[in-house]
Amino acid sequence: MATPAERIDDTQPLLNVNMVNVNKLTSTNYMTWSLQVHALLDGYDLAGYVDGSKPAPPETITVDNETTINPEFTKWRRQDRLVYSGLIGTLSHTIQTLVTNTKTSQEVWKSLTATYATPSRGHIQQLLLQLKHYNKGDKTIDEYMRGLTSRFDQLTLLGKPLDHEDKIEYFIDGLPEEYKSVTEQVEGRDISPSIVEIHEKLINKEAKLLASSTPSANPIPMIANMATSRPKQHQQRGNNSNWNNKPRPNQFNSQKQEYKTSKGYQGRCQICSVFGHSARRCPQMPQQFTNVSSSPFRPWQPRANLAVSAQHPSTVWLMDSGATHHLTSDLQNMSLHQPYHGDDSVLIGDGSGLPITHTGEGSQLGDPVNPRQDQG
Repeated sequence: MATPAERIDDTQPLLNVNMVNVNKLTSTNYMTWSLQVHALLDGYDLAGYVDGSKPAPPETITVDNETTINPEFTKWRRQDRLVYSGLIGTLSHTIQTLVTNTKTSQEVWKSLTATYATPSRGHIQQLLLQLKHYNKGDKTIDEYMRGLTSRFDQLTLLGKPLDHEDKIEYFIDGLPEEYKSVTEQVEGRDISPSIVEIHEKLINKEAKLLASSTPSANPIPMIANMATSRPKQHQQRGNNSNWNNKPRPNQFNSQKQEYKTSKGYQGRCQICSVFGHSARRCPQMPQQFTNVSSSPFRPWQPRANLAVSAQHPSTVWLMDSGATHHLTSDLQNMSLHQPYHGDDSVLIGDGSGLPITHTGEGSQLGDPVNPRQDQG
């Protein structure tokens, strides 16, 4: 004949409840946390372990004057420890310190209920004070609404629910000036809108504000350029005052030395229209022209200028262009010349090169005082 202990049904296994998806309990979300946890335990038929509807059986039993450990208690205790562990895992670190002296899952539940669900006057006043000073600040609309709603729920849990009109006032009072249009719409209605409707309007307004504050993906750069010019100096040959203003040798050498230490060409490229480099050094220049010389870039390089103008009287003097070499397409303009057999060429604005056929000197193109080398 089997004893009562031997007739205990041990076929039902222990249940390890997975509470990973339960939100951590904080000081502001007790109501939603308790609803979620209780529903989960109720689904496993384990809610009695926390609400007290399934108390612990006696630890021992006596049969024929013999006391032994109650197997039902052993099974209940093992299942309660699993529920206890699951509850501890759903608490934030600051809340876990409140339940360090508890032994069962029911004690954990009672301790948390006494802390966050006891309708004490101080607790209610604290929540009302939080609502009074609660504002949006840097929070999103979802965070702002969630913070207010959680406090409304706590007041309801404490037996002090707020009227719908009071909730709307709290929603409106904490909004910044940017949401004034939504506030005016809500206040101007004869029938108070629902919380869901207010939430929708605030989200739409938030989206518009974010769209208007987002900078353009490709903003147009602002560029300031400075252009300087010098007055034209067309003087007659007989004007001795301007002739005397020609740079003296030592003055010319100082200007030349200053030019050597300049930063090079800072104008606009003829190929890519970008300021700061010449066509010769443009990255879009064909490879055969970019490698004209293997020597490194120097601040001063030979420079040739070609000026073509309408016919003018021979008595007109032209201002010195500052070029080290001159170009001409007419060999008659050169008094002394000889054929050129070198590899150099004249690089023009589009990146192509012009061949050099002759070199020499010509007093008609150079400075009448100091003729320069000309190329044809």
